[in-house]
Amino acid sequence: MFVFREDDASGPWVISQNSHAWMAWQIARHWGNRSFSRPSQRAETEAAVLLHDCGWSEYDRGPELDEEGRIRTFDRMLPRTHLRLWRASVSGCEDRSRYAAGLVAHHFSRLSGRKLRDLMAAGELAEAGKVQAFEAEMEGLRAGWREKLGVDPRYADALDGWAFQCNSLILGACDRLSVFLCASMSGNFELRGATKKREIVPIRVEDCGDRRFSLSPWPLEGKRLVLHCEARHLRRKAFHSRESCRKALEAAPVHRLDFELLSPSEVGK
Repeated sequence: MFVFREDDASGPWVISQNSHAWMAWQIARHWGNRSFSRPSQRAETEAAVLLHDCGWSEYDRGPELDEEGRIRTFDRMLPRTHLRLWRASVSGCEDRSRYAAGLVAHHFSRLSGRKLRDLMAAGELAEAGKVQAFEAEMEGLRAGWREKLGVDPRYADALDGWAFQCNSLILGACDRLSVFLCASMSGNFELRGATKKREIVPIRVEDCGDRRFSLSPWPLEGKRLVLHCEARHLRRKAFHSRESCRKALEAAPVHRLDFELLSPSEVGK
């Protein structure tokens, strides 16, 4: 779960992981143009983007709370919870498409690698061992699906190499961009994208204010893209139990939040 504008005087706006993934999918639907590669297995790659957090549904209805009673958002979660939900998401993807599940497993393997480095630096060796085992598990799953899908002509050329890397980069970029928007992070940052010249280039994202962001170079179709997700408006930041939080989420009004992505030529218009 993401908290949008946590310090809002009227109360925080919370966005579920699945609503975040839905907005990431809206980006993926428009990814690619004369310069940037489109997904080579479009249906499966878009499915991976849309479903990559499908295991979070139950958690988002009654999320864990931290010591202060605040919702444990994705960046404040305990490692064991993260790993459990990532496993559930990969399993949910496998029910639809093994190729999509392979992309998601690879995506979480990369994210767990970052978590592993953080835990090692903090000296949390027991938790680091669990994350390391998870990383190996994800790569093992992907290897099994890769072997089975290798006999299918649709996937034979997209299980490794440049095609898989392009699809993986699209999933990573759409997820990262949606995370940044949903968590109302401040400052500018970079994505990575694959070009038709077989180059991996940085894409700079700059905040233009009023939920408008410019991307340079522009990796999408057209010149601008309006996105939206749904958020629940809570009237308080902390709760005394998960049950009270669950009830508050059920009763909270739901609002649509709009965001706009702009090509450099559209900034200022």
